[in-house]
Amino acid sequence: MMNDGDEKRKNSLEIKNGRGIDAALGDVIRGLLIKPAKEAGNLFSDGIGILSDKMRRKREKNFELGMGSVRNTLEDDNVDMKDITPPKEEELYLLMNGLSLTDDWNVRKMWAGLFAKALEPNSEVTAERPFISVLESLSPMDAKVIDLLAFYQKTESGLKESFVKFEPKSYAKVTPEEKELMNSVIETNTALRQEAFEAIHRRAEKLDLTSISQPSWAENLMRQGIIERPPIKHFWNESQTWFDKVEENLAGAIRKLDNKFEQIEQDAKRNSTEPKQIFTSIPAASQMQFEIQLTDFGKRLAEACGLL
Repeated sequence: MMNDGDEKRKNSLEIKNGRGIDAALGDVIRGLLIKPAKEAGNLFSDGIGILSDKMRRKREKNFELGMGSVRNTLEDDNVDMKDITPPKEEELYLLMNGLSLTDDWNVRKMWAGLFAKALEPNSEVTAERPFISVLESLSPMDAKVIDLLAFYQKTESGLKESFVKFEPKSYAKVTPEEKELMNSVIETNTALRQEAFEAIHRRAEKLDLTSISQPSWAENLMRQGIIERPPIKHFWNESQTWFDKVEENLAGAIRKLDNKFEQIEQDAKRNSTEPKQIFTSIPAASQMQFEIQLTDFGKRLAEACGLL
């Protein structure tokens, strides 16, 4: 016989566990929590059956969307479907499984990119197990951060190649023609820098990464070895040795050595701490200071997924 306390607990369970879930699945969960243990076996089977049907339909939809992205990527790369070269069976299974379990667009984009690269006949990319393992661990936020860092690196590389370069024959005697040309070059390069800045900022806005409130957002990416803190630029004067001047005494050399060790220690501490933001920007100067960068492995992953 159920007393008032049991009835209240039953009602609270129904309210707490029945909110926002499938009605049939909610009945099963409530049954598991309330019904006697002897009925748990049948209820467990019912719950698994419902979950299996829902997950199967969801995975089929995810896979369909993923293969559509793979097809589009191959078409963009002008790969004829008759020329594709399937990877090894186990790699193919892992790729198909990863696509079917991914319902986030940004993560799916990386899975599809790796899948497409693995199918391209002239590609050296394979579905390496480290790549698969990392993709399986990525959250939507992780994928967006990788996307932005890859876009930043690609844009910066293109900017350096586009910069117009000019030097006068002699800086001591710059001719009026050379001065005019130098001003033109500065104006052109400034415009290119502004375009790059705006493109990166638009990408960050599109990915909703201009500011981050989520704590420990970089934890998984750092643990997986995908991102790192860029080194602090120290301006040391290495043009002379410590002991090549008469006036340079031992105490001075020791002080310089201590300073270097202190700076190395600061770099180590910085590398072990998670950044609060991805970047800070100075719009007036068209400059961005990124607090993180892709590691060598992160660059290989981004390239394998078609982001670089």
